Amino acid sequence: MSGNIENIIAEAIQKADSSYFFENYNKQAKAVLAALVKEGFTITPKKPTEKQLEAGKAAVTRGRVRPSELVETIYTQMINTKG
Repeated sequence: MSGNIENIIAEAIQKADSSYFFENYNKQAKAVLAALVKEGFTITPKKPTEKQLEAGKAAVTRGRVRPSELVETIYTQMINTKG
C-alpha cells in the first residue's frame, strides 16, 4: 500500500473540508477507522501480501469440504493475517 491508511483518510477529509479552521484530521481518521472496526470492517490492500497468500494456502484442507466453507476459511485466514 502506498501510505498509512490513517493519513490517506485524513488527507481525504482535509481535501473535502472547505472550512477556514485547522482541524485534527488524524483524529477524525482514527474515529473513522474505529467506527469501521466496530462495524466489523477491515481495510486491506487490493493485492494480498505473501503472508496473506501463505495463510490462504495453509487454510486449504483435504477431504470433502463444501466450496463455500472452503472459500470462507481461506478468505478469513487471509484477512486476519497482517503484513
